[in-house]
Amino acid sequence: MSRQELLSPEGLRIDGRRANELRRIACRASVLNTADGSSYYEQGNTKVLVAVFGPREPRQRTTLQQHDQAIINVEFNVAPFSTSERRKRSKGDKRLLEISSFVRQTFEGAVQRSVYPRSQIDIYVHLLQHDGGMLEACVNAATLALVDAGISMDDYVCACTAGLVDEQPLLDLNGQEESAIAMPGLTVAVLPRSGSIALLQMESKMHATKLDDVMQLAIEGCKHIHTKLDEAVLAAANDLADGQGAPYFLDKLTVRFTTDYKIEKHSQQQSRADIDELVHKSAADESEQQRIPFLSDGVVDADVVKSDDIAAWAPWYIQFRQQWVASMQATEHESFMHPVACLLVASGSEEDPIGALRRLQQQAVVQRVQSQSFSGVSVLFYYLLVHDGRDVGAMQTIDQTFEQVRRTFGQNSALVKINSLTDSAESGDTSDRSKIAGIWSSSQAAMQPLVPVPQPATEYGGMLSMRDVAALRDAVKQMMVRSVVPHMQYMIRVLSDQTANQRRGITGRLFSAGRRYFGAAGKTSSILTGVDGDVYFGYDSPEAQLRKLADYSFMLKDFRFAQAVYQVARRDFQTERAWKCYAGAQEMVGICKLMQEIQATRAEFDSNFDDAVAMYLHKTQTPCLHLAVRCTIIYYELLKHHRLYAFAPPALLRLPASLSALHAMISEQAAYAYLKTPLRPQLRKFSFYAMVASREYQKAGIGELAHRCLRMVRLSLGARLSTSSDKNSSGSWLAIESHVNHELGLQCMTAQNYDQALEHFMALMGSDQIPPKLQAKYLQELLQLYLEGSTGADAAPVQLSVPSIDAQKARVIMSPELEGTDEVLLWKRGGAAPSSQSGTAGSGACCSVGENVAVLLMVKNPLTVGITLSQFTLDCEFEAADTDSKSQPEFTVSTADTVVLEGGQTSMVTVTLTPQRAGSLTIKGASYLLCDILPAYKPLVLPGKRLNDTLEQRVTAVYAPETHLRFRVDPGWPRLEAMLEEFPDSLMSGSMQRAQLRLINRGTLPCHAITLWLSHPSFFDVTRPHNDSDDDSGQSAYSYTDGISATEEAEVANVLQDSSMVVVLGGASALDSAECLESGDSVCMPVWVRGDRVGAHALSMFVGASTAQTAPSQLDAAKAVAMRSRRFDVDLVVTPSLRVNAFVRPSMRSPHERIVGIEVENVQADLSVELVQTTFTSGYYELVPLQARRANTASETHELKVGPRQTVNLMFRARPLRAAGELQTAPEQFTVDALQQYIFSKNKPTVLPRSITLIYSNAVLGAQGIDCVHSPLQAYILRSQAHRRCSLLRTAFPLIPEEHQPRLFPLYETFGIDFVLFWREIGGSMRAGHHSISGIDLGVPHDYITAALNPPAAGAARAWLTDTVNERDALIRSIANRFQSSRRHERPLDVAMHCVQTAESAAKLAKTPNTFYIADVTITVYNHSWRHKYAFKLDLLSPSQLKQRLSATDVELDFSGARSGWKWLDTTHYELMVPPMDSVQLHARLACCAPGMIDIALWELYAKALDPNGSSADSETKATIVPSGHPKYGPQCVVCRLHPLHPTLVNIKPFSMNE
Repeated sequence: MSRQELLSPEGLRIDGRRANELRRIACRASVLNTADGSSYYEQGNTKVLVAVFGPREPRQRTTLQQHDQAIINVEFNVAPFSTSERRKRSKGDKRLLEISSFVRQTFEGAVQRSVYPRSQIDIYVHLLQHDGGMLEACVNAATLALVDAGISMDDYVCACTAGLVDEQPLLDLNGQEESAIAMPGLTVAVLPRSGSIALLQMESKMHATKLDDVMQLAIEGCKHIHTKLDEAVLAAANDLADGQGAPYFLDKLTVRFTTDYKIEKHSQQQSRADIDELVHKSAADESEQQRIPFLSDGVVDADVVKSDDIAAWAPWYIQFRQQWVASMQATEHESFMHPVACLLVASGSEEDPIGALRRLQQQAVVQRVQSQSFSGVSVLFYYLLVHDGRDVGAMQTIDQTFEQVRRTFGQNSALVKINSLTDSAESGDTSDRSKIAGIWSSSQAAMQPLVPVPQPATEYGGMLSMRDVAALRDAVKQMMVRSVVPHMQYMIRVLSDQTANQRRGITGRLFSAGRRYFGAAGKTSSILTGVDGDVYFGYDSPEAQLRKLADYSFMLKDFRFAQAVYQVARRDFQTERAWKCYAGAQEMVGICKLMQEIQATRAEFDSNFDDAVAMYLHKTQTPCLHLAVRCTIIYYELLKHHRLYAFAPPALLRLPASLSALHAMISEQAAYAYLKTPLRPQLRKFSFYAMVASREYQKAGIGELAHRCLRMVRLSLGARLSTSSDKNSSGSWLAIESHVNHELGLQCMTAQNYDQALEHFMALMGSDQIPPKLQAKYLQELLQLYLEGSTGADAAPVQLSVPSIDAQKARVIMSPELEGTDEVLLWKRGGAAPSSQSGTAGSGACCSVGENVAVLLMVKNPLTVGITLSQFTLDCEFEAADTDSKSQPEFTVSTADTVVLEGGQTSMVTVTLTPQRAGSLTIKGASYLLCDILPAYKPLVLPGKRLNDTLEQRVTAVYAPETHLRFRVDPGWPRLEAMLEEFPDSLMSGSMQRAQLRLINRGTLPCHAITLWLSHPSFFDVTRPHNDSDDDSGQSAYSYTDGISATEEAEVANVLQDSSMVVVLGGASALDSAECLESGDSVCMPVWVRGDRVGAHALSMFVGASTAQTAPSQLDAAKAVAMRSRRFDVDLVVTPSLRVNAFVRPSMRSPHERIVGIEVENVQADLSVELVQTTFTSGYYELVPLQARRANTASETHELKVGPRQTVNLMFRARPLRAAGELQTAPEQFTVDALQQYIFSKNKPTVLPRSITLIYSNAVLGAQGIDCVHSPLQAYILRSQAHRRCSLLRTAFPLIPEEHQPRLFPLYETFGIDFVLFWREIGGSMRAGHHSISGIDLGVPHDYITAALNPPAAGAARAWLTDTVNERDALIRSIANRFQSSRRHERPLDVAMHCVQTAESAAKLAKTPNTFYIADVTITVYNHSWRHKYAFKLDLLSPSQLKQRLSATDVELDFSGARSGWKWLDTTHYELMVPPMDSVQLHARLACCAPGMIDIALWELYAKALDPNGSSADSETKATIVPSGHPKYGPQCVVCRLHPLHPTLVNIKPFSMNE
């Protein structure tokens, strides 16, 4: 490869880099778990793996040449797959040995070998892939591995290669560049901080003038590589390996500094004094002691309770916890407060900083650390050189001085440059002064909270800036990451090996056995006695080393390994009866279990803490109260962290209760824990422990917190009682709540705070669970307190809970002297009951000026002692409609008499209001005198209906104004007095009894649009009103008369109308022609009540009136009208009398006719009735009795009597009265057209059905009949029919709104039959009544509904409905499914046969002298469909033909008797058409071999429906099949095949004639 190809004219190399650009570097440490240090290094495509073992004992003593320093051994291997040339290299390969030598020589000068005398450090380098820069990659990877192993070095050793191409220096050569011919290159390894060169290797010639440029470029590359290695070291410091070798991440550490180290004795008395002082100090420092964040107005805030942070609930506990844990000092049984490292600091301005550091090592405190601490001689010394960054003159020499420090003390040293010469205030930089002020005092207060902080003469930190503080923090972070954490890891490995070796050896086993079996004989000199008299172990003993190993692992967050070591050490401590050490180990075992991610059960960790606290308090030589408190606090905080609040109270209450301040704070925290239980807050236990805390706070002299705890109890009990359903359990806690209120009231009285005292005493007056004597005492103290604190007669009334008044049960009655309920309702046609609509003009209660309004209140005494209420009245607010007549009084309120209520008694108090002006009146509350002394006030306020119209109202609870206790005063409002008289309580089914509705206009204005609404229209027959002077008490519900026609026709409106609403006066459809009811006038309205259905019924009647003259027209136009209404609710029980059923049979006489049977059963046991008349109503059929009634005689009084438990059958023939041409199909066709328009057109149907001419078929069964056509009874029958028809349509077509049904469906159909049976009682009270059956179906095809489900010929337009097309299809499917599921088997065609009674000549059969008979038969084919013309094919079958058809099957027929031998003659196949509702006659002949009865009903009919529009003679030959449109919803009988349903018997008379 030529040198021109190595560098392009654009200055790019063959791999795309610039000349001074490094390859991509990726490296990480701690990649191998089995090595002391390891690293993986990538530079470009060159990949190296390094493992370091040691320092450790040399394997061969002969290699130990220098006993005062460590030996470095390097072994270099190359993987066979590292290059494209795959070959295995032997260990004696000269190139491998050369690389190993270079690496070893490089690190012999960088590693502080004197720190590790008589030891060996092994470095194993494995080249995984080679692509240039092999030596530099090995050196860099080895540096990272040595740092990971924690081996002391002077500095990082960073190596980089550089070369020269065409006088151009190149940095970091790759494989192709190294293999280029005449490519001079070199490898340089430097120490970045000092800049000294540790390695320089060059294997080719280079001009001396270019050597400096190439070396300088390589050194710059080393600096960049140093940054990468430093980042890898920092990342590896957080990625540690646990006891099992698995890596884990150390995210955060807390560092604690102290200037002195000593172990002090903690006495029981001193611990109690410290705790008491610290609790008082914490409580005094908090200013928001009265705030209770989770309780407000007796309601527990669920959001606050569910929050994880409960520090705001008791900030004094948080402060106590922080200060108490920070006050812990070092002890002999654990290494947590013992120093891990000693930080020795010297100033760079000293003449001999190294000497100053050496002198610091000899100080007493440092010597005490090495001799008395757990670390001992293995304590880490870290040397910090501090220099003023603004001392420009010393900047040149400080780096050299620090390099000397590093060479003398090793890599555990650092240089920090901060300001110490110039005051920030003098320099004008005062922005950071306020942030740094007091930093030293606050730090000292945090470290020693129980020691007063002295005010120093010099303000510390006055010359620092925030940049200096950041530099100090960075220095601490570097110290922890590079020195302290690696040192602790190294100590963990060393201690793990040492303890494992000692416990595995034969000496350790015998030693343990001697201690176990021989007791005191096994004690060694390692067991010592501490300053407090407890047993502990020497720091060099195996037990102490185990504890140190576990503590170090715990501090580095290897909780699983630490737990295992604690458990091993715990057994040793228990064996030696070192109870303090044992308690500490138990405590740490429990903490480790809770600190791990996989949670243990409560039984696993709770026993550890329980045992630890018990040992601290009872087993140690001196009770360690401070350690027990620390253990409890840590356990409680861990439980809070894991949300195990249910376990916290038992753990907290293990501490002794002798110290009131501590017990109060612990009990308060236990109470808070019961609020955080998983399912729901346990308010009972919370209240109990809050009361305990209050008592203890009171003992400790912290009255503010005691008062706060009592307030919490009061609020929490109120919240609990508002949701509790257990009355028995509530009673005991009500007594406690009363006790709390009483105590708070007495405290407030002592402090002369009468307002709060009165508030607490008033809270006592609301419970009946308190004993009577105690209630009497509370009541007496309340009255006495009012007399002492009142300001005179002008004292404002107080709100009491005695008595209790339920505002929801309060009733406002207009004109209380009348019956019924008075209110303002909205009236609208359509069947719906009048309703009140909030926010609508005219809605709500209303009265006229001068009308009495009674307010009824239910007043209850909740106490068990009696009380009196005097001067009871109402507090009302009046808003006048006019401002002109201000002098006129607004309203008058009566005062109720003195009410005496015994314990638990409820009484009704009535107060009368009389408004004098127009406006609105709102009842706000009730005022009274309690026991003739205490003026009290009871508000009567209710929330209105919650609004749900807008999104904001659905998200946030918004309520409408409550109108329950608010009414309007309108001078033009009607005052119609309505009285329902003589209403029956019970009736027999069908019977009618007269009641009376009396209406009197008491107002000054006439009443218009007097309207009735009936909940059960079929139960009421309202007739025309009359004046009071007209006596119609003897009037009957039925009009008996002579000369009732058997058949009568009448034209009636065929429109569905609202049968529930009846306009009495003032409307176009009113019963009376009068326009209004004048002031002072009265009318009586007969109301006939009928028992329509058997059972108990709750009937409602509304009577509405208005003074507006436009109301009648609005009601006729079906608009909503607000009217003053009075409601009557009555109960009616209907007992059975007659049971009437109808059945239909075909007629043998004619297929067009039907036989209708009526079965009348008298279910009464002691009642006989006379059937007076039957009336059938139809648009097509006439019904005549099958047997005519005989004429009445004088001796025959009751011709058709039905006795008790008897049954009578009445038979009628239904025959068409009109011919096919006169058929009225308007109702059915109207429904088809209107429903089709409703489904497929854009416009709604607006046309109403036309009137229909009904046929009334009367059959008088008694002496006189009843006129059903020209009497008011017809209107009642029409209303009942409308009610039943609407109910049927609502069920059959639920997707069609009721307001559209009158324009889609008629009241009567053409082929439907309604039946009415009139009867009266024989003897007795002569009761009369009638039973009715609607919709008797004679089997006429009703398939016309499905015709409307197919689109019209013009196609379906876009639906005018707001629904989508899918919703329209759903409507179609609903109608079709309803029709298909309810329809019966209907035959559109029928065949009738009639034999002509003439026999023709007999003929002799072939050579047989037998005689046979011939008969003529007339065949009539009837079409029952009113809509379709049918084309049919009729085949007449003889018995022999039928037998041949069935020969292929196993069916055998018996042709004896009526099926004797006969045969059709001549034509037996006919093809014709039959028009709708018409018939066609055919003629046929048959021959029979013998006389007698024969069955000739053997035929088969195949029919097809034709287009209804094609009925001409020309179309008969080319019949058009009805288009189905939608195949699923086509006519039922488009194609049908029919057979006989019943036999047709003819009599062949004997007749013979010779040939």
